[in-house]
Amino acid sequence: MNQLIPITQLALPIPAPISDAAWQRSQVYSTSDARWNFYLNQLATELLAEYLQADFPQIQIWQETNIWQFVSGSVLQLNHKRIVLLPSRAIDNSELVIAQEWLDLPAWAGDYFIAVQIDPDTETLHCWGYLTHQMMKSKARYDPLDRTYQLDAHHLIADVSGLWAIQSLNPTEVTQTAIAPLASVNPVQAANLLHRLATVPNPRLEIPFALWGALVSDRQWRQQLARLRQGETAPVTDLNPVANQLGGWLQNVFAPGWQAVEDFLGTDAEFALRQTATAPLLVRRVKAFELDNKVLLLLISIETEADNRLAIQVQLRPTDRVSTLPPELTLSLLSLDDEVVRSVVTRDRDNAIGLPRFRSNSGTGFKIQVRSGNTTICESFLV
Repeated sequence: MNQLIPITQLALPIPAPISDAAWQRSQVYSTSDARWNFYLNQLATELLAEYLQADFPQIQIWQETNIWQFVSGSVLQLNHKRIVLLPSRAIDNSELVIAQEWLDLPAWAGDYFIAVQIDPDTETLHCWGYLTHQMMKSKARYDPLDRTYQLDAHHLIADVSGLWAIQSLNPTEVTQTAIAPLASVNPVQAANLLHRLATVPNPRLEIPFALWGALVSDRQWRQQLARLRQGETAPVTDLNPVANQLGGWLQNVFAPGWQAVEDFLGTDAEFALRQTATAPLLVRRVKAFELDNKVLLLLISIETEADNRLAIQVQLRPTDRVSTLPPELTLSLLSLDDEVVRSVVTRDRDNAIGLPRFRSNSGTGFKIQVRSGNTTICESFLV
């Protein structure tokens, strides 16, 4: 049997107000596992960040609390290194269990891993060892059933203070082994996956790891999944809170999610813009999103005119020629102050709707909004 590692390392008291606040905030989550994940990780992050602030004022917290619905672990960023905290209530500290995401996702992978024990009864946090990514990959056992790495505690470096010394004396230490890149998820595939994973008991084990990893590596998809699993009917209120720069579109610079119409729809590209294309197009792009359990396409086309204004066309349609749009769906052009400038509403059996062609001067902003019932989706643009 593995020997317990004596907890003689860094120990921090857990102030009652911080503990109470973390527990109160955790109650918004629908499962006990998610509540405990939030509570333990919030305490570990807050207390250790505060403890290290004096010696390392540059330390930063990776603010992604939505991941605690799926996995346990939190991140401190120091000297371009990611320190993954792995908190647990377990009294038996003979083994450390790490979710695969922290080792095999390029966007998440840590450089160092710290085992943290939180004891709510004694109101104490203990750090009882650490290891690098390289060491973890070479020494830990992988369990494909729950997609975790399991490490016997005797492999951990018990002197946690050594990690802080390394960050002071050798912050560029090589810590990670090579991590295989993951393919990205296209918008339609992501929308379908989000719908599928919204209600399953354990979404991270529902689909292949490569697919799951690509989905949760994207901040937008990850946040949307977290909201859906909380029961929110409106997955997003703004698909892109930072305005899409249409001037950049003219230079072939596009925000994530926007694809060439020809690449997305293939032979259906001309059909997709048939109702709005009245002049040769300079740039046209399409973005997919999910609304009312249907994947819809927002198509934008722009062309420059003689006076340097942009002529803009907007259309909404399903992903194929046969499907129809939800009835009483509204497509609107808004000012940046959310004033409705123009709008159009679907009728029964409409397979596309479009806004009248409009022109905009350089420096002007606007929004395109799609609304169905209580669900509203919005994209912001700057000319």
